[in-house]
Amino acid sequence: MPATLAVCVWAAFLSVAPAVLAGAFVVADDLVWRRRGKPWHDPLVIVLLLPALVCALWIGLRVEAAPGLALTGLVCTLISYHGRHRP
Repeated sequence: MPATLAVCVWAAFLSVAPAVLAGAFVVADDLVWRRRGKPWHDPLVIVLLLPALVCALWIGLRVEAAPGLALTGLVCTLISYHGRHRP
């Protein structure tokens, strides 16, 4: 999560609103995930990251490719991490 927030700060220098919104959803997702005891495959935790993914894609397509691509990759990684099943 710290890397995702760092990219949000980087993107905020280029386009404030989507980067701040993406960062807010990432933080909210992490808080819900931790409060629920770090469950695997929790739909609410995954759905909270979808607006952050949309913001990342918007940054990549409309503002600047590098931070948008980095943020998209990090959010997709978080979604796949939260979406996996227990081993």
